[in-house]
Amino acid sequence: MRKGVFLLLLLPVLCFAQEEINSLPEKTANYDEVVTKTVKGKIASYISKNGEKFTVGDTITIGVAFRNEEFNFIRQYAVIETYPLENSASGSLVVIKNIKAYLKTTWVYTTHANGYTYGCVISSLEAALENGEVKSKIMSSDDALTELKKCKDKLDLELITQEEFDIKKKELAKYIK
Repeated sequence: MRKGVFLLLLLPVLCFAQEEINSLPEKTANYDEVVTKTVKGKIASYISKNGEKFTVGDTITIGVAFRNEEFNFIRQYAVIETYPLENSASGSLVVIKNIKAYLKTTWVYTTHANGYTYGCVISSLEAALENGEVKSKIMSSDDALTELKKCKDKLDLELITQEEFDIKKKELAKYIK
C-alpha cells in the first residue's frame, strides 16, 4: 500500500520532469537580437556575428586559451561555482547542452572537456570566437591566407595549373580581410 501511495505522489513529478526535458525552446536568435535584448532566455540556436550557427546538440571544438594558461571566457561549471579551465583542454570536443541570451551576450553550457569533471560554460560566445577560445567552422582570414600561400607554392612548383590556382584564389578571397 505504501508503495502505491508513493508512486501516486511521484507520478506528477516524473511527468513534469519529462515535459521539462521535451520542452526545449524553438527560438533561434542572431547576434543583433541578443545585443539589443530582443531575445532573452533559453534559445535553441544562435547565429553569430560571422554567420555561424550554433544549435543545442552541436559539437564544438575548444581552441586555445587566450592568455596561454587559462581560458578567459570558458570555465568549468559546477552549478554553485565555476572553476578555471586550463589550456590542457584545448582541442576538446564538447556538445552544446543549453544556450541562453543573457545580459546582451550569448552563454553556452556544454558537456565536460577531455580530462575534466565538470561541464563548461562559455560566458560570451562572440568573445570566445574572436579570441580563438572556441574554434569557428568558418575559415578565418589568417587560415584563408595560409591556404592561399600553400596553393601559390604548389603553382610555383607546377603541381597545380594556373586555372586551379585562380579557382582556389577566388574561393578564399571572400575570407581574407
